[in-house]
Amino acid sequence: MIRSVVFWLHLTVAVAAGLVILMLAATGAVLSLEETVTGLAERRYFVTVPQAADRLPADRLRPEGVALAAGLVATSLSYSSDPRAPVRVHEGQDLHALVDPYTGRVLARGPGGLERFFEGAHNWHRWFNVSGGSVRRARAVTGAVNVAFLFLLLTGPILWIPRPVTRRSLAQALLLRRGAKGAKRDFNWHQVVGIWSVLPLAVIAATGVATSYPAVGDRVYPTVGNVVPAGAWPAESASEGAGVEREEVEGDEVEGTAISGDARRAPDPDLRAALATAEAWAPEWRTLILHMPRPTDPEVRVEVRGGRAGQPHRAGRLTLDAATGSVRAWETFADDTPTRRAQQFLRYAHTGEYWGLPGQLLAGLFSLAAALMVWTGLSLAVRRLRRFVGLRRALRRSVRRPRAPPTSGTA
Repeated sequence: MIRSVVFWLHLTVAVAAGLVILMLAATGAVLSLEETVTGLAERRYFVTVPQAADRLPADRLRPEGVALAAGLVATSLSYSSDPRAPVRVHEGQDLHALVDPYTGRVLARGPGGLERFFEGAHNWHRWFNVSGGSVRRARAVTGAVNVAFLFLLLTGPILWIPRPVTRRSLAQALLLRRGAKGAKRDFNWHQVVGIWSVLPLAVIAATGVATSYPAVGDRVYPTVGNVVPAGAWPAESASEGAGVEREEVEGDEVEGTAISGDARRAPDPDLRAALATAEAWAPEWRTLILHMPRPTDPEVRVEVRGGRAGQPHRAGRLTLDAATGSVRAWETFADDTPTRRAQQFLRYAHTGEYWGLPGQLLAGLFSLAAALMVWTGLSLAVRRLRRFVGLRRALRRSVRRPRAPPTSGTA
Protein backbone atom coordinates (compact mmCIF):
# COMPACT_ATOMS: atom_id res chain seq x y z
CA MET A 1 0.00 0.00 0.00
CA ILE A 2 2.71 2.49 1.01
CA ARG A 3 4.76 1.61 -2.05
CA SER A 4 1.73 2.21 -4.28
CA VAL A 5 1.07 5.64 -2.73
CA VAL A 6 4.73 6.61 -3.11
CA PHE A 7 4.67 5.47 -6.72
CA TRP A 8 1.72 7.65 -7.68
CA LEU A 9 3.12 10.65 -5.82
CA HIS A 10 6.47 10.12 -7.51
CA LEU A 11 4.85 9.81 -10.93
CA THR A 12 2.63 12.88 -10.46
CA VAL A 13 5.48 15.13 -9.33
CA ALA A 14 7.75 13.83 -12.10
CA VAL A 15 5.19 14.55 -14.81
CA ALA A 16 4.46 18.02 -13.40
CA ALA A 17 8.10 19.13 -13.05
CA GLY A 18 9.89 16.81 -15.46
CA LEU A 19 10.43 19.20 -18.38
CA VAL A 20 11.80 21.97 -16.14
CA ILE A 21 14.08 19.49 -14.37
CA LEU A 22 15.29 18.36 -17.80
CA MET A 23 16.10 21.96 -18.72
CA LEU A 24 17.95 22.57 -15.44
CA ALA A 25 19.91 19.34 -15.84
CA ALA A 26 20.88 20.08 -19.44
CA THR A 27 21.98 23.66 -18.73
CA GLY A 28 23.79 22.49 -15.59
CA ALA A 29 25.79 20.01 -17.65
CA VAL A 30 26.70 22.77 -20.11
CA LEU A 31 27.71 25.21 -17.36
CA SER A 32 29.97 22.63 -15.73
CA LEU A 33 32.30 23.06 -18.71
CA GLU A 34 32.20 26.85 -18.84
CA GLU A 35 35.50 27.72 -17.19
CA THR A 36 37.34 24.90 -18.94
CA VAL A 37 35.96 25.68 -22.40
CA THR A 38 36.45 29.44 -22.16
CA GLY A 39 39.97 28.90 -20.83
CA LEU A 40 40.83 26.67 -23.78
CA ALA A 41 39.29 29.16 -26.21
CA GLU A 42 41.36 31.97 -24.72
CA ARG A 43 44.58 30.07 -25.36
CA ARG A 44 44.47 31.19 -29.00
CA TYR A 45 45.30 34.66 -27.71
CA PHE A 46 48.38 33.53 -25.83
CA VAL A 47 51.46 35.48 -26.83
CA THR A 48 55.13 34.64 -27.16
CA VAL A 49 57.06 35.84 -24.14
CA PRO A 50 59.84 38.21 -25.29
CA GLN A 51 63.29 37.55 -23.92
CA ALA A 52 64.27 39.75 -20.98
CA ALA A 53 60.90 41.49 -21.08
CA ASP A 54 58.56 42.25 -18.23
CA ARG A 55 54.86 42.78 -18.34
CA LEU A 56 53.67 46.32 -18.78
CA PRO A 57 53.01 48.05 -15.46
CA ALA A 58 49.35 48.20 -14.51
CA ASP A 59 49.21 51.96 -14.88
CA ARG A 60 49.98 51.59 -18.60
CA LEU A 61 46.71 49.65 -18.92
CA ARG A 62 44.62 52.35 -17.27
CA PRO A 63 42.11 54.39 -19.29
CA GLU A 64 44.71 57.00 -20.18
CA GLY A 65 47.08 54.23 -21.28
CA VAL A 66 46.99 51.47 -23.85
CA ALA A 67 43.57 50.11 -22.86
CA LEU A 68 41.97 53.26 -24.23
CA ALA A 69 42.41 51.67 -27.65
CA ALA A 70 39.82 49.09 -26.66
CA GLY A 71 37.30 51.80 -25.91
CA LEU A 72 37.02 50.76 -22.26
CA VAL A 73 37.14 52.59 -18.97
CA ALA A 74 39.10 50.02 -16.97
CA THR A 75 37.62 49.12 -13.60
CA SER A 76 39.77 46.03 -12.96
CA LEU A 77 42.68 44.12 -14.45
CA SER A 78 42.92 40.33 -14.30
CA TYR A 79 46.40 38.75 -14.49
CA SER A 80 47.14 35.06 -14.98
CA SER A 81 50.17 33.31 -13.52
CA ASP A 82 50.89 31.98 -17.02
CA PRO A 83 53.23 34.58 -18.57
CA ARG A 84 51.79 33.86 -22.03
CA ALA A 85 48.21 34.68 -21.04
CA PRO A 86 46.73 38.07 -21.98
CA VAL A 87 45.60 40.58 -19.38
CA ARG A 88 41.84 40.99 -19.09
CA VAL A 89 40.88 44.65 -18.88
CA HIS A 90 37.35 44.87 -17.49
CA GLU A 91 34.83 47.65 -17.60
CA GLY A 92 32.19 46.63 -15.09
CA GLN A 93 31.00 43.02 -15.22
CA ASP A 94 30.12 42.68 -18.88
CA LEU A 95 32.69 44.38 -21.11
CA HIS A 96 36.33 43.39 -21.32
CA ALA A 97 39.30 43.31 -23.64
CA LEU A 98 42.24 40.91 -23.89
CA VAL A 99 45.49 42.84 -24.00
CA ASP A 100 49.02 41.72 -24.79
CA PRO A 101 50.79 42.06 -21.40
CA TYR A 102 54.09 43.08 -23.05
CA THR A 103 53.06 45.46 -25.83
CA GLY A 104 49.62 46.62 -24.76
CA ARG A 105 48.11 45.60 -28.11
CA VAL A 106 44.40 44.80 -27.93
CA LEU A 107 43.96 41.15 -28.97
CA ALA A 108 40.18 40.78 -28.62
CA ARG A 109 37.11 42.48 -27.22
CA GLY A 110 34.36 40.78 -25.32
CA PRO A 111 31.98 39.35 -24.59
CA GLY A 112 32.32 37.07 -27.60
CA GLY A 113 29.89 34.51 -28.96
CA LEU A 114 31.08 31.74 -26.64
CA GLU A 115 30.72 33.91 -23.56
CA ARG A 116 27.26 35.06 -24.63
CA PHE A 117 26.28 31.42 -25.09
CA PHE A 118 27.29 30.55 -21.53
CA GLU A 119 25.61 33.69 -20.24
CA GLY A 120 22.40 32.58 -21.92
CA ALA A 121 22.78 29.13 -20.34
CA HIS A 122 23.18 30.83 -16.94
CA ASN A 123 20.03 32.87 -17.48
CA TRP A 124 18.02 29.84 -18.53
CA HIS A 125 19.31 27.80 -15.59
CA ARG A 126 18.48 30.49 -13.06
CA TRP A 127 15.32 32.20 -14.31
CA PHE A 128 14.24 30.90 -17.73
CA ASN A 129 16.09 33.74 -19.48
CA VAL A 130 13.42 36.30 -18.55
CA SER A 131 14.15 39.87 -17.56
CA GLY A 132 12.80 42.66 -15.40
CA GLY A 133 10.15 41.94 -12.83
CA SER A 134 9.66 38.40 -14.08
CA VAL A 135 13.03 37.29 -12.69
CA ARG A 136 11.76 36.92 -9.11
CA ARG A 137 8.79 34.81 -10.20
CA ALA A 138 10.98 32.68 -12.45
CA ARG A 139 13.47 32.08 -9.63
CA ALA A 140 10.58 31.00 -7.41
CA VAL A 141 9.62 28.44 -10.05
CA THR A 142 13.17 27.05 -10.36
CA GLY A 143 13.36 26.89 -6.57
CA ALA A 144 10.09 24.95 -6.41
CA VAL A 145 11.36 22.58 -9.09
CA ASN A 146 14.49 21.97 -7.02
CA VAL A 147 12.20 21.02 -4.13
CA ALA A 148 10.26 18.70 -6.43
CA PHE A 149 13.48 17.13 -7.70
CA LEU A 150 14.67 16.57 -4.13
CA PHE A 151 11.33 14.87 -3.37
CA LEU A 152 11.80 12.58 -6.38
CA LEU A 153 15.29 11.67 -5.22
CA LEU A 154 14.07 10.87 -1.71
CA THR A 155 11.17 8.73 -2.88
CA GLY A 156 13.02 7.13 -5.79
CA PRO A 157 15.00 4.54 -3.79
CA ILE A 158 11.76 3.20 -2.33
CA LEU A 159 10.74 2.29 -5.87
CA TRP A 160 14.15 1.42 -7.29
CA ILE A 161 15.34 -1.03 -4.63
CA PRO A 162 13.86 -4.38 -5.62
CA ARG A 163 11.52 -6.45 -3.46
CA PRO A 164 12.56 -9.00 -2.34
CA VAL A 165 16.26 -8.18 -2.17
CA THR A 166 18.23 -11.05 -3.67
CA ARG A 167 21.57 -11.30 -5.42
CA ARG A 168 19.88 -11.52 -8.79
CA SER A 169 17.45 -8.66 -8.19
CA LEU A 170 20.26 -6.43 -6.90
CA ALA A 171 22.35 -7.20 -9.98
CA GLN A 172 19.44 -6.20 -12.20
CA ALA A 173 18.96 -2.97 -10.22
CA LEU A 174 22.63 -1.99 -10.21
CA LEU A 175 23.77 -3.02 -13.68
CA LEU A 176 22.61 -2.04 -17.16
CA ARG A 177 20.99 -4.89 -19.03
CA ARG A 178 22.15 -5.62 -22.55
CA GLY A 179 19.55 -6.21 -25.19
CA ALA A 180 16.70 -4.65 -23.22
CA LYS A 181 14.28 -2.68 -25.37
CA GLY A 182 11.26 -0.46 -24.96
CA ALA A 183 9.81 -0.03 -21.50
CA LYS A 184 12.17 -2.62 -19.98
CA ARG A 185 15.19 -0.69 -21.23
CA ASP A 186 13.83 2.65 -20.00
CA PHE A 187 13.04 1.28 -16.56
CA ASN A 188 16.45 -0.40 -16.29
CA TRP A 189 18.27 2.81 -17.20
CA HIS A 190 16.06 4.87 -14.88
CA GLN A 191 16.61 2.47 -12.00
CA VAL A 192 20.37 1.95 -12.41
CA VAL A 193 21.24 5.59 -13.03
CA GLY A 194 18.98 6.67 -10.17
CA ILE A 195 20.57 4.34 -7.62
CA TRP A 196 24.14 5.31 -8.54
CA SER A 197 23.39 9.06 -8.74
CA VAL A 198 20.91 9.64 -5.93
CA LEU A 199 23.34 10.93 -3.28
CA PRO A 200 25.28 13.51 -5.35
CA LEU A 201 22.07 14.64 -7.06
CA ALA A 202 20.46 15.07 -3.64
CA VAL A 203 23.35 17.36 -2.67
CA ILE A 204 22.93 19.37 -5.88
CA ALA A 205 19.16 19.69 -5.34
CA ALA A 206 19.44 20.53 -1.64
CA THR A 207 22.05 23.25 -2.21
CA GLY A 208 19.85 24.61 -5.00
CA VAL A 209 16.91 24.86 -2.59
CA ALA A 210 19.03 26.63 0.05
CA THR A 211 20.27 29.22 -2.45
CA SER A 212 16.85 29.72 -4.06
CA TYR A 213 14.92 30.54 -0.89
CA PRO A 214 16.39 33.13 1.53
CA ALA A 215 14.16 31.88 4.34
CA VAL A 216 15.61 28.38 3.97
CA GLY A 217 19.12 29.76 3.68
CA ASP A 218 18.74 31.80 6.88
CA ARG A 219 18.09 28.57 8.78
CA VAL A 220 20.72 26.51 7.00
CA TYR A 221 23.65 28.93 6.82
CA PRO A 222 24.43 29.26 10.56
CA THR A 223 24.66 25.47 10.90
CA VAL A 224 26.59 24.80 7.69
CA GLY A 225 28.99 27.70 8.28
CA ASN A 226 30.21 26.17 11.53
CA VAL A 227 30.94 22.86 9.78
CA VAL A 228 32.72 24.14 6.65
CA PRO A 229 36.53 24.11 7.15
CA ALA A 230 37.76 27.68 7.40
CA GLY A 231 41.50 27.25 6.96
CA ALA A 232 43.26 30.42 5.87
CA TRP A 233 44.94 30.68 2.47
CA PRO A 234 47.81 31.01 1.91
CA ALA A 235 49.32 29.14 4.83
CA GLU A 236 51.37 31.15 7.29
CA SER A 237 54.61 29.67 6.00
CA ALA A 238 53.76 30.64 2.43
CA SER A 239 53.28 34.31 3.25
CA GLU A 240 56.44 34.37 5.35
CA GLY A 241 58.44 32.68 2.59
CA ALA A 242 57.34 35.35 0.17
CA GLY A 243 59.55 37.85 1.91
CA VAL A 244 56.68 40.23 2.66
CA GLU A 245 56.43 41.39 6.23
CA ARG A 246 53.16 42.32 7.84
CA GLU A 247 53.98 45.80 8.92
CA GLU A 248 52.49 48.25 11.32
CA VAL A 249 50.38 50.98 9.77
CA GLU A 250 49.77 54.01 11.95
CA GLY A 251 50.37 52.02 15.11
CA ASP A 252 48.19 48.98 14.29
CA GLU A 253 49.82 45.67 13.38
CA VAL A 254 48.32 43.67 10.51
CA GLU A 255 48.03 39.99 11.39
CA GLY A 256 45.79 38.51 8.74
CA THR A 257 42.71 40.67 9.40
CA ALA A 258 41.57 44.15 8.47
CA ILE A 259 42.80 46.98 10.69
CA SER A 260 41.39 50.36 11.53
CA GLY A 261 43.04 53.70 11.22
CA ASP A 262 42.88 56.90 9.23
CA ALA A 263 43.84 56.28 5.61
CA ARG A 264 46.47 58.42 3.97
CA ARG A 265 45.60 60.00 0.64
CA ALA A 266 47.54 58.68 -2.33
CA PRO A 267 47.34 61.10 -5.24
CA ASP A 268 49.39 58.79 -7.44
CA PRO A 269 48.71 55.08 -6.73
CA ASP A 270 51.75 52.88 -7.30
CA LEU A 271 50.08 49.96 -9.09
CA ARG A 272 53.39 48.33 -9.98
CA ALA A 273 54.29 48.07 -6.30
CA ALA A 274 50.80 46.82 -5.44
CA LEU A 275 51.05 43.99 -7.98
CA ALA A 276 54.56 43.08 -6.87
CA THR A 277 53.40 42.84 -3.27
CA ALA A 278 50.40 40.69 -4.24
CA GLU A 279 52.58 38.32 -6.27
CA ALA A 280 55.03 37.91 -3.41
CA TRP A 281 52.33 37.56 -0.78
CA ALA A 282 51.00 34.32 -2.28
CA PRO A 283 53.68 32.78 -4.54
CA GLU A 284 51.28 30.00 -5.59
CA TRP A 285 48.71 32.47 -6.93
CA ARG A 286 46.84 31.59 -10.10
CA THR A 287 44.91 34.80 -10.80
CA LEU A 288 45.32 38.36 -9.57
CA ILE A 289 42.45 40.80 -9.98
CA LEU A 290 43.52 44.39 -9.43
CA HIS A 291 40.59 46.73 -8.81
CA MET A 292 41.55 50.07 -10.31
CA PRO A 293 41.61 52.84 -7.71
CA ARG A 294 40.74 56.46 -8.29
CA PRO A 295 43.68 58.89 -8.18
CA THR A 296 42.74 60.02 -4.68
CA ASP A 297 42.03 56.59 -3.20
CA PRO A 298 44.39 55.78 -0.32
CA GLU A 299 44.13 52.03 -0.86
CA VAL A 300 44.33 49.48 -3.65
CA ARG A 301 42.37 46.21 -3.47
CA VAL A 302 43.71 43.04 -5.07
CA GLU A 303 41.87 39.72 -5.16
CA VAL A 304 44.32 36.81 -5.02
CA ARG A 305 43.16 33.40 -6.24
CA GLY A 306 45.11 30.22 -5.79
CA GLY A 307 42.52 28.01 -7.47
CA ARG A 308 39.61 28.28 -9.83
CA ALA A 309 36.93 30.95 -9.66
CA GLY A 310 34.58 28.82 -7.51
CA GLN A 311 37.07 28.04 -4.75
CA PRO A 312 36.68 30.82 -2.14
CA HIS A 313 38.72 28.84 0.40
CA ARG A 314 41.71 29.26 -1.94
CA ALA A 315 41.36 33.01 -2.36
CA GLY A 316 42.01 36.14 -0.37
CA ARG A 317 41.64 39.91 -0.54
CA LEU A 318 44.63 42.18 -0.09
CA THR A 319 44.26 45.82 0.85
CA LEU A 320 47.42 47.73 -0.01
CA ASP A 321 48.68 51.21 0.58
CA ALA A 322 48.22 53.06 -2.70
CA ALA A 323 51.43 55.06 -2.42
CA THR A 324 53.86 52.36 -1.29
CA GLY A 325 52.16 49.05 -2.07
CA SER A 326 52.61 47.86 1.51
CA VAL A 327 50.05 45.52 3.03
CA ARG A 328 47.31 47.02 5.16
CA ALA A 329 44.98 44.03 5.42
CA TRP A 330 44.69 40.41 4.31
CA GLU A 331 41.28 38.75 4.49
CA THR A 332 40.57 35.12 3.61
CA PHE A 333 37.73 32.64 3.72
CA ALA A 334 38.55 32.06 7.39
CA ASP A 335 37.89 35.73 8.18
CA ASP A 336 34.35 35.64 6.78
CA THR A 337 31.40 35.09 9.09
CA PRO A 338 29.99 31.55 9.30
CA THR A 339 26.94 32.72 7.35
CA ARG A 340 29.07 34.14 4.55
CA ARG A 341 31.20 30.98 4.44
CA ALA A 342 28.06 28.85 4.21
CA GLN A 343 26.65 30.99 1.40
CA GLN A 344 29.80 30.61 -0.66
CA PHE A 345 30.19 26.92 0.12
CA LEU A 346 26.60 26.03 -0.84
CA ARG A 347 26.76 28.23 -3.93
CA TYR A 348 29.83 26.48 -5.30
CA ALA A 349 28.98 23.02 -3.94
CA HIS A 350 25.85 23.22 -6.09
CA THR A 351 28.01 23.52 -9.21
CA GLY A 352 30.89 21.35 -7.97
CA GLU A 353 33.30 24.28 -8.40
CA TYR A 354 34.25 24.21 -4.73
CA TRP A 355 36.28 21.03 -5.40
CA GLY A 356 37.95 22.35 -8.54
CA LEU A 357 37.92 20.77 -11.99
CA PRO A 358 37.13 17.22 -10.75
CA GLY A 359 34.12 18.55 -8.86
CA GLN A 360 32.86 20.47 -11.89
CA LEU A 361 33.21 17.47 -14.18
CA LEU A 362 31.41 15.21 -11.71
CA ALA A 363 28.63 17.77 -11.32
CA GLY A 364 28.29 17.86 -15.09
CA LEU A 365 28.26 14.07 -15.29
CA PHE A 366 25.54 13.76 -12.66
CA SER A 367 23.57 16.53 -14.39
CA LEU A 368 23.60 14.36 -17.51
CA ALA A 369 22.49 11.46 -15.34
CA ALA A 370 19.57 13.56 -14.09
CA ALA A 371 18.63 14.42 -17.67
CA LEU A 372 18.67 10.72 -18.58
CA MET A 373 16.51 9.89 -15.56
CA VAL A 374 13.96 12.53 -16.52
CA TRP A 375 13.90 11.35 -20.12
CA THR A 376 13.40 7.69 -19.26
CA GLY A 377 10.92 8.55 -16.51
CA LEU A 378 8.77 10.63 -18.86
CA SER A 379 9.06 7.89 -21.48
CA LEU A 380 7.71 5.36 -18.98
CA ALA A 381 4.91 7.76 -18.03
CA VAL A 382 3.94 8.23 -21.67
CA ARG A 383 3.96 4.47 -22.25
CA ARG A 384 1.74 3.99 -19.18
CA LEU A 385 -0.62 6.70 -20.44
CA ARG A 386 -0.84 5.06 -23.85
CA ARG A 387 -1.65 1.70 -22.30
CA PHE A 388 -4.32 3.33 -20.14
CA VAL A 389 -5.89 5.14 -23.10
CA GLY A 390 -5.76 1.98 -25.22
CA LEU A 391 -7.40 -0.03 -22.43
CA ARG A 392 -10.21 2.51 -22.08
CA ARG A 393 -10.85 2.50 -25.81
CA ALA A 394 -10.95 -1.30 -25.84
CA LEU A 395 -13.45 -1.29 -22.98
CA ARG A 396 -15.63 1.27 -24.73
CA ARG A 397 -15.62 -0.78 -27.93
CA SER A 398 -16.57 -3.91 -26.05
CA VAL A 399 -19.46 -2.12 -24.32
CA ARG A 400 -20.79 -0.58 -27.53
CA ARG A 401 -20.46 -3.79 -29.60
CA PRO A 402 -23.99 -5.14 -30.26
CA ARG A 403 -24.65 -8.53 -28.81
CA ALA A 404 -25.85 -11.32 -31.08
CA PRO A 405 -29.45 -12.39 -30.42
CA PRO A 406 -29.77 -15.67 -28.57
CA THR A 407 -30.53 -18.67 -30.74
CA SER A 408 -33.27 -21.04 -29.73
CA GLY A 409 -32.38 -24.68 -29.74
CA THR A 410 -34.58 -27.61 -30.75
CA ALA A 411 -35.46 -30.50 -28.57
